[in-house]
Amino acid sequence: MRSDVTALIYALSILASSCATHSISRAEKRASENEARAAALRWLQLLDTGDYEEAFEFEAQDFRMSRTQNQFVRLMQARRAPFGNVLSRNFIGAAHVEKLVGAPEGNYESVLFKTAFEHKNPTAERVILIKQPIGWRVIDYRIY
Repeated sequence: MRSDVTALIYALSILASSCATHSISRAEKRASENEARAAALRWLQLLDTGDYEEAFEFEAQDFRMSRTQNQFVRLMQARRAPFGNVLSRNFIGAAHVEKLVGAPEGNYESVLFKTAFEHKNPTAERVILIKQPIGWRVIDYRIY
């Protein structure tokens, strides 16, 4: 009987340790998501104020090499500025991704917002970021 109790205690300790590991993992995931979300919001606020040059600086270095700052500014002036001021922006959700088509494996977060603009019906904005040693950096932005 004593060996049954010992086995039960051992099994419960394994279960408890795996649950603790799972909750830590979930907590780390939530913290990472919150950091990415905050970085996405800071970047979107740069777009909101028309500070496209500064927004370009917050793009991931490896992805920034595919276009110049002037190209990025022209793209945002043509694509984003016509919508006017942001009236509201609400967080919808985020998803962790490790592999994106055409990109190396990494620590990515796709963050989605529902946004209402002055000259556009409510729409969805998606910001994809990658975790780099210097923090979360933007690699893609879409308006749907």
